[in-house]
Amino acid sequence: MARWQRFNRFDRFDRWSIATLAATPVATDAMAGEADWPSVTAPLPADWRGRGGGIAVASAVIWWLVVLAWVRTVDWVHRDATKHGIAPAFWSSVCGLPLPLTALVAWWIRSLAAGIALMVLAWLVPVGVYAFFRNRRVTDSERILTPGHGRRIVARLLAPLGIEISESVREEEVLPKVELAALGGKDEAENKARLTAAQAAVGFEEFRRQMLAAVVARAATAVIEVASDTTVRHEVDGVWGKPRVRQPPRSRKEKEAWVEVPPSSRDVGEAVVAAGRAVCGLAAGAGTGRFAVRVDGRPRNARLTLRTERGVRQAVIQIESSDAVFKRLVDLGIPEPVAARLGELVAAERGLVLLSSPLGGGLTTTFDLVVESADRLLRDFISIEDAARPPREIQNVKPVRYDARTGVTPVAALADALREYPSAIVSRDVRDKDLVVELVRLAAEGKFVVMSVKASDAVEAVTRVLSCGVPPQQLGATLLGSLSQRLVRRLCVKCREETPPPLQLLARLKLTAEQLPHIRKASDAGCRLCQGSGYLGRTGLFELASGATLRRAVAGGGSPEQLAQAAAKDGMRPLRDAAMQLVVDGVTSLEEVQRALTGKGGAAGMLPPAADKPPAAAGQAAAGRPAGGGKNP
Repeated sequence: MARWQRFNRFDRFDRWSIATLAATPVATDAMAGEADWPSVTAPLPADWRGRGGGIAVASAVIWWLVVLAWVRTVDWVHRDATKHGIAPAFWSSVCGLPLPLTALVAWWIRSLAAGIALMVLAWLVPVGVYAFFRNRRVTDSERILTPGHGRRIVARLLAPLGIEISESVREEEVLPKVELAALGGKDEAENKARLTAAQAAVGFEEFRRQMLAAVVARAATAVIEVASDTTVRHEVDGVWGKPRVRQPPRSRKEKEAWVEVPPSSRDVGEAVVAAGRAVCGLAAGAGTGRFAVRVDGRPRNARLTLRTERGVRQAVIQIESSDAVFKRLVDLGIPEPVAARLGELVAAERGLVLLSSPLGGGLTTTFDLVVESADRLLRDFISIEDAARPPREIQNVKPVRYDARTGVTPVAALADALREYPSAIVSRDVRDKDLVVELVRLAAEGKFVVMSVKASDAVEAVTRVLSCGVPPQQLGATLLGSLSQRLVRRLCVKCREETPPPLQLLARLKLTAEQLPHIRKASDAGCRLCQGSGYLGRTGLFELASGATLRRAVAGGGSPEQLAQAAAKDGMRPLRDAAMQLVVDGVTSLEEVQRALTGKGGAAGMLPPAADKPPAAAGQAAAGRPAGGGKNP
């Protein structure tokens, strides 16, 4: 109890009362009775708090609440300063160091109100100074201790009650920060000189805005066509179309809409192309150059190709994707049984694994994962590649390149590589018939071969190999499996809508309306997440033809129909069945499946099709995408 008398500033003993009692004369004779006590009681001082050694609970609670709020604020300042790169250690010290001294002083101040006021002042003043410097480096929608900040706080507090308060956020504040950088120069000085020259060009800012629009739309390719006017097209999730912008609703009852960006003048297009040419260091006319698009500080490689198609000047910009890197085959959407069977095939010591897809079917990613899932430590892998289009390098796979510009044919490059006695050979997008024949021959002689071709399904891939002159008996003896794929767009999970399934679908699936009451479709209006398209991202459809029945049918020279029947007997699930399952699961729409399965594959022969190029201006506005599909990712 003596400790509280000395140190508790909120509840001290009444020292005045003790002193008064000590000074009061007390009769020594017990017989004096009550007459010896003073008849008049001395007045109490104004700050008298009564007797006792307990703690004033309310005062202590207020003091501790301020301390805890202060500690929480210092933690937020540190995290926020780290996020924005504003000297987190310095500002944490500025906002946190006054805490222990001020809290101790406030504990001993006689007046509770004065102590708490001192603590609040020492708490909020450093935060206000931090907010002053911080707000100068962030957008309006991120500023703190402002009327807009208060409005956002109130909106979040009232949202659980169903009360909506619109927040005034400008469109440009939520867009990523996009900057351009030059690449491909002899050194960094040349790249800086290119960027400086481009920034001085009239159309540089418009070129940067076009790159921003492409990034926001998730476009893999953007085509700027300069004719009597300037039009822009984006390839998003394998579908071509004009860029669209949001049209705000005029009232709360209306939904936001998305409209196509109107064409701009020819002069604007010329200025944009000139700025892009300056960034890449290209001379006038056709050519290809590289530059970088920095999105919130993260660079993405981009390639600019200038050319003329049917009298129309085009600037084709291909932007590197920022999608996550796939680690396993199942991450692509391959079903577990198919992925497991494919893993068994790539573990074989000899034979041929055939991969295929239509143009733009995403086969590059699948090819890389299939090769990476093979054992490349105990076996020597080589890759036969086109020097004009080198793919991504795979660890422990030695690239061997052929080049038509120097007269080195694919078969000649393969012959040179065989001198090192590799045990496995891979080659993607094979279009040379002689190379196809040679790869199948090597597979029959004991090599392990992975090869990809353009085809619409797994059976057609086999027939295309046979059409190159491969003996059916040889292919039947070496074929391990043929994997084919298609890409379909996923429905946007935010705005997708339910719709009754058509009767034809129920009949095909052998289901009743009670078993399948609804399927999903894309929203007509879309949303900000999908940029009004109703779709967001893609997934794969896969079919694997593999088994003894198929090999016997191939060796016997069976027709495509007979090969398909043999593959079905071996357990192949066709692409259409896989697509219907995605429709039933609500992953994609029936319209998207019909578009993906009935579209032109673009694999008309082993030679490079014209559809490899981005679209020309003539005759493609109505289609909404280039003839024959887009580029092969």
